[in-house]
Amino acid sequence: MFIVVLVITMLTAIGLFAAHAATLSTIASGHERRMTQTHYLTEYAMLLAIAEIERQGGLDGMPRSATCSVITDECWSFLPHTFNAAEDLVEPPEPDSPGSLGRAAVQWIAKVEITDKIKPAIGNRAGSDQGGQNAVNADYCTVTMNARLIAWPGDTALALAAEGSQESMSVVADVLCSK
Repeated sequence: MFIVVLVITMLTAIGLFAAHAATLSTIASGHERRMTQTHYLTEYAMLLAIAEIERQGGLDGMPRSATCSVITDECWSFLPHTFNAAEDLVEPPEPDSPGSLGRAAVQWIAKVEITDKIKPAIGNRAGSDQGGQNAVNADYCTVTMNARLIAWPGDTALALAAEGSQESMSVVADVLCSK
């Protein structure tokens, strides 16, 4: 009788350990998905800033910002309300249907800052030859882009404190300075 109770207790302990390990694995994969989603949203925010620069005709024609987090002579800041395309980031919400970047009901706020402009751009830019038969009249410059983004699930900002994820990203990129 003692051996039977001992075996049943041991099998119960093994079952509880397996259930706990499966739960931890599911939680970890959920966090990984949320971090990946936030990473891609941050990249998308940087691409939206570059698209806005090109839509405005280049960085030289855009007003500088006074709200940058770094002290520098030249700084341009982009918030979601200046992107003009940020509202359609994910697929339209459908009940229990995932979006292209994860669940469709995701809220986010981003800020992209551009500093350290070097004009002309460092190196040669393919397709931007200003001489010869097919000359392109565009000047590129090399800049540093810094983006910070916070994303959270749901429709309210209350979930931000408990379930939000953050991403910071910096890249050196070539952007259009003037046409």
